[in-house]
Formats: sequence, C-alpha cells, structure tokens
Amino acid sequence: MGGGMRESGDMMGGLWGMGGGLLAMYGTLLLLAVAAVAIVLLLRRTVAGDPGERIRAGALRRLDVPAATPLRPDAAVPEGEIEGFVVIPDISGYTEFMRMSALALAHAQYAVSALLSSVIEAAEPVLATAKIEGDAVFLCGVHAGPAGRRTVSGEQAGAAVHALLHAFYRKRAELIRANTCPCEACRNVARLELKTVVHSGSLYLYDLRGHREIGGLPVIVAHRLLKSDIGLARYVLVSDAANERLALPLEAAARRHAQSYDGIGVVESTIYEFTVDSLLKHEPPAAAGVPAKATDAARKLVEGLRGLRGTAGSA
Repeated sequence: MGGGMRESGDMMGGLWGMGGGLLAMYGTLLLLAVAAVAIVLLLRRTVAGDPGERIRAGALRRLDVPAATPLRPDAAVPEGEIEGFVVIPDISGYTEFMRMSALALAHAQYAVSALLSSVIEAAEPVLATAKIEGDAVFLCGVHAGPAGRRTVSGEQAGAAVHALLHAFYRKRAELIRANTCPCEACRNVARLELKTVVHSGSLYLYDLRGHREIGGLPVIVAHRLLKSDIGLARYVLVSDAANERLALPLEAAARRHAQSYDGIGVVESTIYEFTVDSLLKHEPPAAAGVPAKATDAARKLVEGLRGLRGTAGSA
C-alpha cells in the first residue's frame, strides 16, 4: 500500500511539474502579449523633436555619455597635427527607415542606437570615437604622431574595420531573431545596411569651446566619399591614400572607383563588396528563444515609455 501511495505521489508530482512548466510558458507568452499591446499603444502617440538628434541621444545614453556633450577622442589621438586614418561607418537605409517609422520612432531609435553602439564598442579598442553624426560614427586612428603616443598599424586598423562590420551584422541578426513587435520599424530592421569609408592623411586636432575637434582635408574627403554614387547599400570604400597602409582581412569582391569632387579633384579608391554570410559564417545563430524575446519586449517597452515621457516633457 505504501508503495502504491509513493507511486501515486510521484505521478502527481510529475504532473504538477509538467503543469508548472506549461503555466510558466503560458505566463511568459501572456506577458509578451501584454507588453506588445502596451508598446503599440505607446507608439501611436506622436513623438516630438528631431529624429536624428533623438537617435544620437539614445546612442550616447547607452554609452554613458551626456547627450549635450560630443564624444571626445581618447588618449590614442593626441593634440596638434597627426597622420591618421579616418573611418566612417554609415547606416544605409536610415532616412527611409525613419520615414516609414513615424509612429514607431522609439523603436527605430532603439534599433539604430543599438547598432551604432555595437559598431563603436567593436572599433574602440583600436579606433577613437570622435563624433556620432546621426546615422554614422566618425572614428579616427593615428598611424604617425608625436613620440611616445600610441599609434595604430595598418593591420590593427583593418582588423578594427572588420570587427565593426561583424558587430553591426551580428547585432542586426540578434534584433531580427529576437523581435516580438509588429510595428513597422521592428519589421524592417533587415533593410538597414552598413557602408564604410576609410581614408588617410594629415589631420589636425584643435579645441572648440572646450571640445576636441578633428579637422583637415581628409575629414572633408571622407565625408564626400560617403556621398559617392556607387549604387550599393553595403560596402567598404578604401581610398588609395588609406590602401597604402591598411590591411583589410575581408572576404570581398574588389573593384576600382574614381570620382571627382569640386575643390578636391579626382579621388581614386577601391570598393569591397562583401556578403553578410561571409562575415557571420562561423557564428552560431543569434538567440531566438523565449528569454531573448522576453528581453526584447522588455527593452522596447522601456524605450516606448521613454519616448512617451519625452513627448510629455516637450508638450
């Protein structure tokens, strides 16, 4: 009889364990559903302010930098005249993404700032972040400067470019697979791509109202190169000036490019067309289980509340 009672107790315990697991799963799904509804309701509110500035402020917040203060180059970038790399990763599809996401601006901000933050974190062991420019990051690395200053080799700079590309597309895959929101912004994260310009030359660091700025013709040229008529959303463009020093470990098809700019002349460069698969081929799939989705829902709920609070504050 005692054995029968134990068997009955074991069976009840097993059933309770199964029921508990189902309850936990259904509870998680219910929470996700509630969070999704709350997010949609929040995002139907009109969000005031300049979208580009809100994106920049979101990225700065994640990097623990005051929104009113530009990012400053670190000790790798000395004051005065230097020879250095200028690297500008720029998100393609940003303008259209923001236009289609007028009712989901908080989630657009969340996605873009998460992508920019991943790029900065991957590059900063080698390249200093000089400034966030809306949908782009202005990075700098010294390859020749005053004695005693840390310099960046062509191999290190190339590895940093590869790392930031990898980080962008890895983060994009994570955002896509963990997504729990049906809003237009979240459904179109896959449209965001990265184009990156690498240039090199004589730069000058100076102080402007307490902020260190980087100037010089290479900065102007690099920004002009971003506007090149290439017809691609995803590529790395390396000017001939940078190619003399840069060692880029990237599996990509290369082709020559030349374009003339007013006041500058013809700038010759090499365009590297890479695939996302070539970057992530050795990576395990991005997390897409219940924990990842629950985290995604929670973070987006927080972003929605921040957007709502910001709207109320500006009213």
